[in-house]
Amino acid sequence: MPRLWSAARLGFLGTAFLVGGCATATPWQVPYNISALHSSVPVEAKNAPHNAQVVLQLASVSAPSWLDTNAYQYHLLYQNPQMLLSYRDARWVGTPAEMLDMRLLQHLQQSQHWKAVLSGQSSGAAQYVLRLHLNNFVVNFTEPQAGQALIAGTATLLNAHNYQVIAQQSFRQTVPLKTASAAAGAAAMTRASSDFVGAVSAWVDQYQ
Repeated sequence: MPRLWSAARLGFLGTAFLVGGCATATPWQVPYNISALHSSVPVEAKNAPHNAQVVLQLASVSAPSWLDTNAYQYHLLYQNPQMLLSYRDARWVGTPAEMLDMRLLQHLQQSQHWKAVLSGQSSGAAQYVLRLHLNNFVVNFTEPQAGQALIAGTATLLNAHNYQVIAQQSFRQTVPLKTASAAAGAAAMTRASSDFVGAVSAWVDQYQ
């Protein structure tokens, strides 16, 4: 496993390793999550009368193979934009798809726009199926002391009975980092995920 330059030489990132089976959970890795500190569902939505008649099922969020990991991944766009790196001493608590799946499901269930929102593992009957494919989930450093969290994906709404496509929309959210650190990147990713989940939810809610 090739070793990259240390934090002193990169100026901020800590010793990094190429992604490719190298990022495994170890006791000295700091686990980061994208769970919101508070619900992002508007108060008026929580208090709205629950009179919706449509059941929505959220299929398990999918992602490309390079995101099927809990590695905390980033790019040094100013140095080698094609090289995907990961922190040696930090990781996510789950894969990006798993973390977003949980956040989106909770948001939709709390929104009161649907009669019920089922998880992908549920056997209940639904009228609509929402599929989300995650295309990007990474921190991009544009210079040694500046960067942004990026989340991008495509949502597809299907008829649950014949699986014909009802609508499809792409989403992209970025949030700048306050400092060039793993903790600041996680905080920016948390905010980006709130915006991303909120945008997907608002889009699909118009079809209920």
